[in-house]
Amino acid sequence: MKLIMKKYYISILPFLLLSQISFGQCDNTLIEKCKNENGNSKYLKHFRIRFAESKSAKKASIATFTILLNKGNHYRFNVKNDASKEGEAILNLVEANRLIASNYLPESGKQYSSFDFYCKKTGAYYIEMTFKDGKAGCAIGMISFVEVFNPN
Repeated sequence: MKLIMKKYYISILPFLLLSQISFGQCDNTLIEKCKNENGNSKYLKHFRIRFAESKSAKKASIATFTILLNKGNHYRFNVKNDASKEGEAILNLVEANRLIASNYLPESGKQYSSFDFYCKKTGAYYIEMTFKDGKAGCAIGMISFVEVFNPN
């Protein structure tokens, strides 16, 4: 019986090790890296996405998250990709089916790691996250509150 169990453990060990390697950085270290890039802003919430490669870039997987933003606040949205994956995350801020802001500009093809948003209307907003060209990937989207100096 002990010999069978020993063979079982030895045969399953490579799979356990490979499963840990295959996740790369898509864990809490990715969150910490994203927080460190926020500068003087205060962390509020993060959103994690992990998708396999889509068969078509037009039908790429999209994750949608709902958030409440308050009028008069300055928010920063950051994106951090798992370097071991090919996908580059796109984070869109949407209000009432209207794109408000994004870290990706399709006209120029430029992609940014963050963008700031000054909220002019309190309400529910949506964060839509996907990967450029439907590539496989893992990423963190983060929202932070940027404190504004008020001398009064």
